Amino acid sequence: MMAMLLDLKYALRQLYQSPRFSAMTLGVLLGGLSIALFTFSFLYTTIYKPLPLQDGATAKRLVVYNDGEFDMPTAREFQAIMQSANSFAEIGIFRDQDVRLSKGDAGRNFSGVAVQGGFFEFSRTKVLAGRTLNAQDSQPGAPAVAVLSEEIWDDEFNRDPQLLGQAIELNGVQTEVVGIMPSGYRFPHIARFWLPLPDKVFDAQAPVSEQFDAYIRLKEDVEIAAAEREITQILRTLQQQNQQRYGMEPVQKQARILTFQMAQTGGEGATVFFFLSAVSWVVLLLACINVGNLLLARILEKQKETAIRNALGASSRRLIGQLMWEGVLITLLGTFLSVCLVGAVLDYVNVVLRSWLPGAGLFWWQYGLDGATLLMALAYMLSTVFLAVFLPAWRSTRQDINATLRDGTRGAQSRKAGRLSRILVTTQVFLVAILMLIGSISALIANKFVSLDLGDDYQNVMSTRYSTPEHDYPSAQQRLNLTYALMNAVQNHNAVTHVSVAQWLGSHAVYFADQAYSDEQQGTDIDTISMLGDFQTTGVQLLEGRLFKPGDTMDKRKVVIISESMAKRYWPGQSALEQHFTMELEGKKQQVFVVGVVSNLMNPTTLFGKLDSADEIYISGSQFVQPLQKLSYRILPGTRNADEIFYQAMYKIAPNLEVVQTVMPAIKNRDKMRESMKFISNLTFATGAFALVLAVIGIYGLTANAVAQRTHEIGIRRAVGARDSTIVRLFMRQGALQLAIGLGLALLLFALLAMGFQQFTEGLFPVGAYFVMAVAVSAALAGVVLLAVYIPINRAIKLEPVAALRYE
Repeated sequence: MMAMLLDLKYALRQLYQSPRFSAMTLGVLLGGLSIALFTFSFLYTTIYKPLPLQDGATAKRLVVYNDGEFDMPTAREFQAIMQSANSFAEIGIFRDQDVRLSKGDAGRNFSGVAVQGGFFEFSRTKVLAGRTLNAQDSQPGAPAVAVLSEEIWDDEFNRDPQLLGQAIELNGVQTEVVGIMPSGYRFPHIARFWLPLPDKVFDAQAPVSEQFDAYIRLKEDVEIAAAEREITQILRTLQQQNQQRYGMEPVQKQARILTFQMAQTGGEGATVFFFLSAVSWVVLLLACINVGNLLLARILEKQKETAIRNALGASSRRLIGQLMWEGVLITLLGTFLSVCLVGAVLDYVNVVLRSWLPGAGLFWWQYGLDGATLLMALAYMLSTVFLAVFLPAWRSTRQDINATLRDGTRGAQSRKAGRLSRILVTTQVFLVAILMLIGSISALIANKFVSLDLGDDYQNVMSTRYSTPEHDYPSAQQRLNLTYALMNAVQNHNAVTHVSVAQWLGSHAVYFADQAYSDEQQGTDIDTISMLGDFQTTGVQLLEGRLFKPGDTMDKRKVVIISESMAKRYWPGQSALEQHFTMELEGKKQQVFVVGVVSNLMNPTTLFGKLDSADEIYISGSQFVQPLQKLSYRILPGTRNADEIFYQAMYKIAPNLEVVQTVMPAIKNRDKMRESMKFISNLTFATGAFALVLAVIGIYGLTANAVAQRTHEIGIRRAVGARDSTIVRLFMRQGALQLAIGLGLALLLFALLAMGFQQFTEGLFPVGAYFVMAVAVSAALAGVVLLAVYIPINRAIKLEPVAALRYE
């Protein structure tokens, strides 16, 4: 114990006497540990951490994969599971929806959810006041009731003690407040209001049965895999029955039980977690390499002392311990400071989320230091001690004692040590170059996305999404009449200039008469949009022909409007009007005729391509009626309370309409996407810049160590007449060779990535942009690396030859 205390005291004295070394090593380690620890804590809380509820670890989501695509169960499927499955202890469905709280002529939208009885019991949370919702509240004819959060009670009703039992106007309906949930309760996502889910949603037949989110808690003795197999079999049996009874398309069903977090990412959370974790581990690895290099340089300064101790009988274990103490102390302090820093940053993230996202984001986004984060900090610390502290100390004890005692540290650097040094420098150059090049591409993408021409104009446009309840409007004509009535009510407002209702339907197979298709071919996939109203609402211009009109009814010939790119692609040099082709719509092939040509629109399948790289087909919303619609209306500049225009029309025409997206300026979502792209770009670029700083420090440490070991050689060269410039060129050539190898490998990999990206984006960026990017990164990296090589050499040649020859 006394020996360890003496070694510890000696290490502390050494660190105190070398403040620059201590500060530089600590800074490098602090940066690497903080990036890795923050990345883990943020992703773990977002994707894997158990829900902050009692029994949160057992609360799961039930999802359905249809032909491998992530989806939700329908009401009919849920009923079949309820009746036949034996693996669950609790199960239910819910649907997120907007709730409009109206007070007089004004109102505000809040996040809400429609739930069944048993929902609150599933979350193991007791009501603050009043009662929760029960099964009777969902029955036909039941009075409208709601439960609200304590935050709503506080902010909107000033904690009125008489609120329970009173009626408030929600979604245009007088609704009795029956309960108040405690502060912070927002289950299942970001809810502030909870309404009953009507039992009539189960009345719809299978072909029009609506989809819902489903929650589930399994029995204690049931494994998830067994429950998935049982529910999958129930779903497949039901699907076969529906195919026979209703002629529905065959679909391969697969049930999956996921965490709420994983379901929120569409089942892809693990991919994001491992990719970003890998990036953070690369940064931590760079930090460990650099810290190890700096500590190795310190250890080699004591090489002769270590050899003497070894010759006097000190064990390798004792020697390694003595050499490790400086690194261990720096690692302990760096880990402590990184935990403090990450904790502060996570608290700041919570503040930012409250100001940037409605409802401060999903309720489990409660970022902060927890047990998992502290355990990972311990794991990072132990990894750093092994990689950056133990390995250099262990390597130092594996020396030739006789050679060290004979020559001290004046001899030329050993071939093995020199090879290791060159490999480390080359590896760092390669990793840093890759990070910087990827950061440059992300910055280029973000800049391009911000200024990208999407072919539309959403300035002064309000938009919302709503779903027409098919159990209230069972026929297509009823749903169409509702849509027209809603559009007319909005259009009648004196501040509205244009109205349209559209819905992106994805790609549909198209067949042209002059092209031959084999039995295996499914036609040409072209993006399809259902459209009603004026295209000028969203800035799309009519170039030829006409728009859809009310006379384009379901019993008339089917008409479409196509994009300019499609007209030029399939009918070059001639008019596309009255041309016809076949499309797969509503489960069958239908012949359609072109009646108009409009300007091109950027669509999701070619987001980073050119406007004319993909085509669009607009089908008439009056001939192919969609249950889910996006209504947009263009308003006069400066219109106040523009969202009220839609809600007043909705409450007048269809108060039971299910609004699934709050009315908001259409440009808002696009701005958020652009801000996200900027953030990702800045984050990637900052990571590359930090990696560059790490590389400079590490390469400087390696070069300084190599030069220190060759100082005696430098003195001999100068004594026999070598010029300083010749010595500098010798070392610079060696540094340039390592730079060329590492940078060359990085540029080769970058060229392959650039070729793939250029093909994916269909030449969105000119080839010269990649060349400029490569040259800029290469020049910047070469400059800082060569500078890091030159500084210790320049310092060494300033020593007098006599001093250099005596250098130990």
